[in-house]
Amino acid sequence: MNLCFTRSNKYSHSETFIDNEIKALQPQMLIYEGWYPSVLPNEKSFLPFPFNFLFVRGGMRNVFPNIYHFLYTRFLASYLIKNKIDVLLANYGPMGVALIDACERANVKMVVHFYGFDATEYKTLNVYREKYVNLFQRVDSIVVVSDDMRTQLHKLGADLSKIYVNPCGVKTSEFLGASPEIKPPLFITVGRFTPKKSPQSTIKAFAEVIKEVPDAQMIMVGDGELWEESKQLANELKIADKIDFQGKKSPEEILVLFHQARVFLQHSMLAPSGDSEGTPVAILEASATGLPIVSTRHAGIKEAVVHGETGFLVEEGDWKSMGEYMIQLAQDPLLCGKMGRNARKHMEENYEMDKLLHTLKEILEK
Repeated sequence: MNLCFTRSNKYSHSETFIDNEIKALQPQMLIYEGWYPSVLPNEKSFLPFPFNFLFVRGGMRNVFPNIYHFLYTRFLASYLIKNKIDVLLANYGPMGVALIDACERANVKMVVHFYGFDATEYKTLNVYREKYVNLFQRVDSIVVVSDDMRTQLHKLGADLSKIYVNPCGVKTSEFLGASPEIKPPLFITVGRFTPKKSPQSTIKAFAEVIKEVPDAQMIMVGDGELWEESKQLANELKIADKIDFQGKKSPEEILVLFHQARVFLQHSMLAPSGDSEGTPVAILEASATGLPIVSTRHAGIKEAVVHGETGFLVEEGDWKSMGEYMIQLAQDPLLCGKMGRNARKHMEENYEMDKLLHTLKEILEK
């Protein structure tokens, strides 16, 4: 298999799952830069002069998008043929839309990988809904990260026989060591402060915990548009001294925090924009570390967390029930230990990254 791997950004701290795919698949060609990728790992564009200059191709895309698509399609098709590529993996739906013409022109199989917003966000669907229908008819295979997303794409017009569910995985060997049963009632949440993560719901739930367990603490890792609003809410609820807003942290620093905590929290929900999770990697990593999870019945979380066994799930927006489960775990460290061990086992059996990357490779080779 001669694989061309495409992505919108060369580096993104929130796309470690794509970095892992690149390492595992070892593609013959890697190109990036927006939905019309043309930049190689050496920072040079494969496009001919003058389109090898960013300001030229950027201006052309904005002013004459149809002409740019026409030219880009021919340039990419020629480059795929020249490099004897037979499979192209397009990460995110809009990229699949942009590249399908070139793949057909070069007689290259296309697999498109959806992750979340590209399947649900209203603004994205307003632009791409009809284009997706066309893409679904022509693409060879579609990969999604949850059963919910499979259902969503089927509603948008995709044939179920083309859709493969293959969640983002976790390297369980890198996440050992949590012993929540011997840790103080310290809760941790890791993720961007965005509407689909609903940090305010988590803070409200934690305020309920403080009423019953005054010595409880919470660490919130991440940043984003709701950062200041979340800190203000903590002040209004008079629990600011109980919450440590730590900002962005490295994976190594987050693992240290996991080892200090008793419970992992994430109140994911459908954002007003329609943005949705796929399968949150932070939940997989916390589970692999051996922490019980309190989260929501949202997207792939319903499969990643087994209610009553590896943690607890509530309906989106139901922060009161979330608080009740948090109180239960704060008061029952032995249950935390049992659920944490179950969570670890669930990751080993169903979310081991090497197994899922092997499955992705098999899909590409079909």
